[in-house]
Amino acid sequence: MKAFLCGFVCLIWTGTAIGQANSQPELKPRGNAVQDLQPTENNSAVSPDTPVITINGVCEKNEPASTDCKTVVTREQFEKITMSVQPNMSKPQQKQFAGRLVNVLLLANKAHEMGLDKGPDFDEQMYLARLQVVARLAGEQMQKDAAKVSDNEIDDYYHAHSGDFRTISYDRIYVPKQKTVDTANQKPNDPDAQKKREASEAEMKDEADKLRTRAADGEDFAKLQQEAYDFAGMKLKASNTHVDKVKKNALPPTDASIFDLKKGDISQVFNDPQGYMIYKVEDYEDQPLTDAREEVSRTLRTEKIKTASEALQKTAQTDTTYNDAYFAVPAAPTLRNPGEAPAPANPSPQAPGKK
Repeated sequence: MKAFLCGFVCLIWTGTAIGQANSQPELKPRGNAVQDLQPTENNSAVSPDTPVITINGVCEKNEPASTDCKTVVTREQFEKITMSVQPNMSKPQQKQFAGRLVNVLLLANKAHEMGLDKGPDFDEQMYLARLQVVARLAGEQMQKDAAKVSDNEIDDYYHAHSGDFRTISYDRIYVPKQKTVDTANQKPNDPDAQKKREASEAEMKDEADKLRTRAADGEDFAKLQQEAYDFAGMKLKASNTHVDKVKKNALPPTDASIFDLKKGDISQVFNDPQGYMIYKVEDYEDQPLTDAREEVSRTLRTEKIKTASEALQKTAQTDTTYNDAYFAVPAAPTLRNPGEAPAPANPSPQAPGKK
């Protein structure tokens, strides 16, 4: 029974993947938001070798057919199957799954009686099923290996990427790229719309350069921000322009260069997709390793998985040859007669009245 169930679990895992699930009962339990929250009850009253499912009249695979034989699934065997399919099933889910398991066992027994578990077709499907299982196991092992991150790896990564765990506090001026347009006076399909947009953007860029110069001279950022809104025709009230403790990866790639500035420095005018940005560096703070440890661990796990996946894909690309003659995509069908030249892409117009 043990050997049969081991192979049976493989079929559970791979039946859907190889397109065979339509002909047999679904073994995956139906989800239930309430049941999923309930842990499996303690089964200590039932010993591991105690039968939990007994099917009379169904013989083991290697036994001759007899009305006296039976197939028995012990608690240990049943829980191995459920753990492979879905850990921590609730009792209602286990009972539901057991019913589906019985149906499949009966169908498997019928297939054996009919000799369907022999021959090249069966062997090919079992081969594909095995490939699916071992591939899944390899993927799971890659995940487990990636999760093994040592303290030394965390320390080395943190010190090699210390800049990624530094935060910056700054004041910022946002200058819109376009002036607010009064849509009531805007002409539909205006041929000069593009020129007007370009002129508006150039005007706002010039204003941003002026505001940057004034910021470098020490003027208040909140005051300059309000002027930027007013110049753009935006009816907004400038709020606090100060931003605290921002990581480098939270900034646009171009703006991240402000981490190279010193405290008190004013940045250049950055041309971001959402507008022109001007920064004044207020302070830096290094995140201690104790606070960054979990983030570093997650990063290393992600990088390990990425490295393993890329190595797999590289092997698939460099060490694999496809027969282009076999895999060639057939040409699109045509309505032309054999030997007929294709029609010109842009046929010349005929004179009126001529055909």
